[in-house]
Amino acid sequence: MRLMRDHEAPAGRRRSLGARTTTALTAIGLMLGSLALGLGLAGPASAAPVSAAATSSFPTTRADCRHGGWADFTGIDFRNQGQCIAWVQHTIVREHCLPGALADFAETGPTYAAQLGIPLGEFLRTVCHGQDFPVSNAWYAVDDPAGTDLLSLASGNTVPFVTQPGHIYWIQVQGAWDNGPVRQADAGYISDDGWATWADGPAFNPLNLETQINDRFVDWGPYSATHHYSYWITGDGNPITMRVFDGDPATGTPNPAWYTDNVGPVGGFGMPAIVFEYALPTT
Repeated sequence: MRLMRDHEAPAGRRRSLGARTTTALTAIGLMLGSLALGLGLAGPASAAPVSAAATSSFPTTRADCRHGGWADFTGIDFRNQGQCIAWVQHTIVREHCLPGALADFAETGPTYAAQLGIPLGEFLRTVCHGQDFPVSNAWYAVDDPAGTDLLSLASGNTVPFVTQPGHIYWIQVQGAWDNGPVRQADAGYISDDGWATWADGPAFNPLNLETQINDRFVDWGPYSATHHYSYWITGDGNPITMRVFDGDPATGTPNPAWYTDNVGPVGGFGMPAIVFEYALPTT
């Protein structure tokens, strides 16, 4: 099954997110912030128009805090205008955050910070300087119950990279694949009608066919029509592994026989994945 949209790896150098007017990362944020989905089958939803002032979950300038604006950022729970301005000064201004980087996480920042279990301000200070070349850019298997290490270094080294404590990792996956003659699947959802409708896993077992990270199920967020999903983890000194789970979720045991009808999107072997690394602030 072909990829739903081509994904190009960034150039092998440090680059500024602020230099891009339209980015894949911004698209991720819009996707994850635009839909709310339950476990049942659901069709595509159209998002209602929103004002420019409502497109960010955090203030980026002192002006955002003035004239009562501080009260609009309910996710941070500012008590007054002064506290909001102080937050901007500490989190945004002092760190010289790039506007493009802030725009990329305007909607998804709180979600990603929650995944990592860190304050939003700490997350923003970590990512706001831009994006390095990915530490990993390869594929994970959809037809192998053992799963695969993610990944060799982007330089071409075949040894899996090892995550570092004090660093956070942005894992992006994109694509869809076939499970048997009818069912399609992506990292978090399945469909039996060519994605006209979808469900969070098969109705009889909502965890089958989901992509696991380090042998555990994660929340990939709302359904994405481009099958592009993101998740963040904290480094612990071990490689990152990913696999499609097809087995018994009660015991976490894959069933090798069930993988025989899984067919990946490129050559029948796997799904694309890319990992970026950021160092958490030391102070």
